[in-house]
Amino acid sequence: MRDIFSDLYNKVLSFFVNQTPHDETKALAMNRLKTVLMQDRVGFSERAMQMLKEELVATISKYMEIDEEKFDLEINAQDNCTILNLAIPVTRAKTDEEIDEAIKEQAIKTQAKAQEIVEELEELIKERAAVLAGVSEETQEEAAQDEEESEDLPQEDEQEENKEEKSKKTKVKEN
Repeated sequence: MRDIFSDLYNKVLSFFVNQTPHDETKALAMNRLKTVLMQDRVGFSERAMQMLKEELVATISKYMEIDEEKFDLEINAQDNCTILNLAIPVTRAKTDEEIDEAIKEQAIKTQAKAQEIVEELEELIKERAAVLAGVSEETQEEAAQDEEESEDLPQEDEQEENKEEKSKKTKVKEN
């Protein structure tokens, strides 16, 4: 199976080798092809690769200035293991003050994102609770109106009972 992928990779690679070596699009296409082939072998999606790259860049950028355009991330499958290769061009190391500031900014962003998630979850919980209870907003309003009306009804019943009692008393007096 490995030989099939290797042959396919070599054939596709030979298609790009005939172009000029200085062509940037060639290098980009070859890199993308390698990435796709490695993802197939390793089972790592393009989305996961992009997310991993973004998180690595964000983490490393807290401590060093890097050239993000030349940042290279490769995942290779060899025998029974997966190898992660990184090429990170570092421009300069950051000072302690810059690192502290970057960490504070990240904490503020994380806190704001967490608050946003909590608010979204609260809304979802309220909506879900209403659905589970079988009560929509309209039904809740109708229930509140019915409750108000039912509070009025016992008073009317009490008035009728009082009238009946009075009429009984007058009948008793007459007798």
